[in-house]
Amino acid sequence: SPKPDKKREKGPSSAGNAESTPALQLTPENRWDSAARHKELLFIDDNPLIVQSTGEKNDCRSVRAKLPIPESGIFYYEVTILEKGEHNGIFIGLGTKETPSDKKSVGQSEGTYAYSNRGSFWGHEVKDCSHCNKGRPLITGNLKFNRNDVIGCGVDWAKSQIIYTLNKELLKTTDLKVDSAADLYPCVSLFHSGAKIEANFGKKKFILDIAKAFEN
Repeated sequence: SPKPDKKREKGPSSAGNAESTPALQLTPENRWDSAARHKELLFIDDNPLIVQSTGEKNDCRSVRAKLPIPESGIFYYEVTILEKGEHNGIFIGLGTKETPSDKKSVGQSEGTYAYSNRGSFWGHEVKDCSHCNKGRPLITGNLKFNRNDVIGCGVDWAKSQIIYTLNKELLKTTDLKVDSAADLYPCVSLFHSGAKIEANFGKKKFILDIAKAFEN
């Protein structure tokens, strides 16, 4: 069943990140959860914000953040692609506690959402969307991303709408609703060995000008 409508509420912000945007709800102390990651996703230099895919075979490897996202205002986080690996296969989005660390990427399992480096938005059943062979909806034809790109993901609860950004650009996500009944967590999936990403949950300044992007 869908979550109830969320109201814009004044909540926690983070140094350098849009103190003038009272609806902004960040989790600056968040980090990737070592207990909720694929065994072949490793923290680099013991940094719980940087994970790299290892192992000889290409396979789905996911990790979830420790803290769920707030359920009011605007939530947002960013991911930098440090290494893409040999081919494609990076999904950045929001998962649940039930999102598997293998077999399916975030966005490909029920109640989850993701932006893939091939330019697809996953998890939104809308008019003219496509479906993968397992039935999950996806919207193709969006901007692709690559090494050194910065991808943003979040939710505007006033609209129950997903947020995606690419290198400071707010992407069009009109009508892409977030209606999962479960608590949502930042989540990434890396398919190819060598792929490496770094998350920013708000402790550092985002590359996106949040105050400008989300001004009323």
